[in-house]
Amino acid sequence: MSHSSDHHAGSTAKDARALRSSAALREGLLSLLEHKAFDQITIRDICAKAGVHYATFFRHYPSKEALLDGLAAQQIETLVDLTLPIKDEVGDRASFDALCDYVQQHRALWSVLFNGGAGATMRAEWLRRARIVAETHDPVSDWLPKELGTICSTSLIAETISWWLAQPDGTHSPGEIAGILDRLIGASTLAQ
Repeated sequence: MSHSSDHHAGSTAKDARALRSSAALREGLLSLLEHKAFDQITIRDICAKAGVHYATFFRHYPSKEALLDGLAAQQIETLVDLTLPIKDEVGDRASFDALCDYVQQHRALWSVLFNGGAGATMRAEWLRRARIVAETHDPVSDWLPKELGTICSTSLIAETISWWLAQPDGTHSPGEIAGILDRLIGASTLAQ
């Protein structure tokens, strides 16, 4: 009986250590992305910054791209989970307000991800998630094919957010950017 208890305690300690290592690797990569382009960062760089052994990296991720993809997917999933119910319940503008408020609250992280070397991954993940959402929703207009509308809307949102994050903090409020997005998306995809 005590052997079973000891095994569970050891398993819990390993799980906690694995979570700490994974978090340290994500933080290490984010820190490096503030100063270097993603393609200039090595796994050894990430491990050194994270204080994690090189072999430990591969217990968590098969490549640095997988680590970056995981970060991007996590942030986009959080954003979609936050904004989609608002869009469905209240409308586009409220959804854009929530999106911009979230990005502003996590501005340092999103600046690094979008404009610090992970922009292509973020855009690809955003489009992937948007396509999944689009499958469950009606097209926004009868003249625009759903797939093209999804691509155009996602691109407009991503490029607007990327541009905003490149501006000095405080230059444009989240509400201003939400208004821009509302008008851009409405003008481009809802026009008759």
